[in-house]
Amino acid sequence: MNVLNSETRAVRPLSNSELSVLVVDDDDLQRRFVAAMLDRAGVGQLYWANNGRTALEMFRRGTGADVIVCDLLMPEMDGETFLTLLHDEGHTPSVVIASGADPDTRQQMEQTAARLGMRVLGFLSKPISLDALLAILSKHEAGDPS
Repeated sequence: MNVLNSETRAVRPLSNSELSVLVVDDDDLQRRFVAAMLDRAGVGQLYWANNGRTALEMFRRGTGADVIVCDLLMPEMDGETFLTLLHDEGHTPSVVIASGADPDTRQQMEQTAARLGMRVLGFLSKPISLDALLAILSKHEAGDPS
C-alpha cells in the first residue's frame, strides 16, 4: 500500500495488532490516506467502503470490524443513517467520526449516538492526523468509555 503521508518519523504502533477497522468515506483520497495510516500503525484487518450502504452490506455478509472510522456526509447512505441501521441490526463496533461536517451536523450525530447508546470514541476533523487517530483508537484498546 502506498503511504499518502509525507511524515518520516516512526509510527507508534497499536498495541493490539488483532484490531479490525472499517474506513467508510466517499472521498477516495481521504479513504486511502486513513487506510495507509492505519496500515502503518499495525491494524490487523483493514476494510473500507465508499458509502454507508456498502459498509452495511459488508456487515450483513459477516465482514465485521471492531472500530469504524466513518464520514458523516456521503452519497447513497450518510454516516448517521448507516450507524443507526448498523446498531438496529445488532452490530456494536466502536465508532470514530471523521468528518469535515459543520458543528450542527456533528452535534446531531452526538445526539443520535447518545440515543442509540453507541460507543463513539471521538470526532476527528479532516484532514485527519495520525497522532489524533491513534490517540482515539487507544481508547478502544484500553476499553475507555467514550
